Amino acid sequence: MRGLRSFNPALEKHFSVPLPKFQYSFKHLAKPAPCQSIIDKLQLNTKYPDGSKLDIIDVFSGYGLFSTMVNYELKPRNHVIVENIKANVGLWREKLQILEEATKNAENFRLFNRDGYNWDTYDDLINKDKLIQPKFQPRDKIHDELLIIGNLSPSKYESLIAQWIMCCAYNNWLQKYGRVRMLCFAPSATVKKFMSGPSFGKRNKSSVKRELFTDSKLIAITETEDIVESDGAGYDPRLLFSDQPVFVSRSDTLPVNSDFALMEIEPLQVSPSPTIDEHEHLMQNLFYSPSKKLIDQLPYVGPGALDDLAPELPQEILERTIKQLTRSDWERIFHVYDNWPFKPNLMDQMDFIQEDSRSF
Repeated sequence: MRGLRSFNPALEKHFSVPLPKFQYSFKHLAKPAPCQSIIDKLQLNTKYPDGSKLDIIDVFSGYGLFSTMVNYELKPRNHVIVENIKANVGLWREKLQILEEATKNAENFRLFNRDGYNWDTYDDLINKDKLIQPKFQPRDKIHDELLIIGNLSPSKYESLIAQWIMCCAYNNWLQKYGRVRMLCFAPSATVKKFMSGPSFGKRNKSSVKRELFTDSKLIAITETEDIVESDGAGYDPRLLFSDQPVFVSRSDTLPVNSDFALMEIEPLQVSPSPTIDEHEHLMQNLFYSPSKKLIDQLPYVGPGALDDLAPELPQEILERTIKQLTRSDWERIFHVYDNWPFKPNLMDQMDFIQEDSRSF
């Protein structure tokens, strides 16, 4: 552990004891070396050059090795650990006691024993308990005084990742303070979908929304367990080539042989639109048959859609399958749809929304 720039020596004994056995479906980085490689790739020092002005909100940190190394790298003004699992709260109280004795908690950790899944947790953190007081920053740049870290590695939190991404579109939740960067650990299966590009087999609504509202990068992935498959199998190969993620050995994870990935999500500069809900419903209708051409799916958008919308769209877009549509294609489709005087009222269609309407 010694010799790693971002490892806090005050916690060496704490992280030298045997690893916890049960993590409540959460998965973690368990060794300092891969954490250091990831921090180096993220280049956090250049993104947050003045730690004395930085607040970190760290959700479901659990074991917390990565969190403590980010903390030691950036030396933030406040580092709020949002954690409510009893065993993990105990681990963090142990860390805080060690740091209080060794450094008087110069690391500025603060434990907030609340559920990071609930939206009111964040309102209370800021407005009621006042653990941090974020400043509003202009949306022409990434917020340089607020960072969100989220361990959303249980598969049940896939919908929460989707909601966090949509907050980038609505400019609400913590994204109301500006364009706040998010570092999200998630199951590999989720990331493979969310980070897929046009024409890739796993392309779906989630990847389109991620592309429309964020500039996201694949920072790290766990190595494959199957000796027949190459590392990165199942990911969009264009993504692996462009982002060059850090490969983490499964022996360096908790529990051992865990399968997860890390995304860096930066909100794009977008203005909230009153038509976002309509666009979501339009995408849902089109993605019912994602392998069909757009021109074949237009009739399902509403009565007269084929006759009215098709002439307004280039032939090359009409001939693409729904999975092949690019970000610019979707923006063109939304523009034409918004200007369609006969588009169906969203409320009138709610009774006909199919079973997967709440999926991202």
